[in-house]
Amino acid sequence: MSVLITGGNGLISSWIIYYLAQKGKRIISVDLKPRAFDYLEEFKDQINFIQGDVLEWSQLLSIFHAEGVNIEGIIHTPAEMASPRYWNNPYRSTYLNVVGTLNLLEFARLYQIPKFLYVSSGAVYGEVKDTPSELTHPVNPSDLYGAGKVGSEYISLQYGNHYQIDVRVIRPYFFFGPGLLPSEMNPLFRNLLGSMEGLDNLQLEKGRDQSLGFTYVKDTALGTVLAYETEHPEHRVFNIATDEATSFPELARLAQKYSEQPRKVILGGGKLFPRGETLDISLAMKELGYTPQYRMEKAVAEYSEWIQKQLRSKM
Repeated sequence: MSVLITGGNGLISSWIIYYLAQKGKRIISVDLKPRAFDYLEEFKDQINFIQGDVLEWSQLLSIFHAEGVNIEGIIHTPAEMASPRYWNNPYRSTYLNVVGTLNLLEFARLYQIPKFLYVSSGAVYGEVKDTPSELTHPVNPSDLYGAGKVGSEYISLQYGNHYQIDVRVIRPYFFFGPGLLPSEMNPLFRNLLGSMEGLDNLQLEKGRDQSLGFTYVKDTALGTVLAYETEHPEHRVFNIATDEATSFPELARLAQKYSEQPRKVILGGGKLFPRGETLDISLAMKELGYTPQYRMEKAVAEYSEWIQKQLRSKM
């Protein structure tokens, strides 16, 4: 049996594949185009990549017709992130985030796939003054991206209720790490971490007064795998993040510290995002056994090593 991972060549999904393959799982990875990851090379015999679009019904039908009987569960990750690309094309972005999820849920129903994990976002809480918990804080998105994530969460959970699918939801928060260079990430990480890649013109119009629970992608992916594999959890929705909030200036400073030729980063005053600082992860710790393994400096140092390795390979 295999785990179907949509958006398999994304940052978080590639590390989900890594941890599942490490446990001996076979993977069906679906994405728009192929991509190689150095850390997945040792598991290539366990990964079946299929080129496909979660918005194209005919492509999904072909995949499930061929592989449906071999699929034990689905982990659905594709989304347009909250970035200028999202705001410049809100219809297409929201359509991907909501209808892409609906399509996979319907195939889970039609092919009787017993388990479905949806990768949502901490953006569903909106801007809060404390650390939001799944049990005490209602969802209250402060932008369109968060609203689409909330909608997809409710649709996923109700598909589970109506059609006896074991649906689980994780809410990650501002993750980064090996798999994408800073130049390949959204403007937030491009500018805060770009010094390690030697990028110039690093600036954000706001953010100097903001801290967020920036999370190393390995922690995010490991927490996702725990949420997928844990048997009979009492709850269905889990925050997967770090309990450590890091300020924008501090993250930029750490990136400069681990840069071969540090670049200046200019940050305007105020907050860039209407978000709370980080998420309460006590429920994931209690029910899933999740514990973040990376403090921020360790995460940035390891990410810098990966970046330098990638840059050397292109020389």
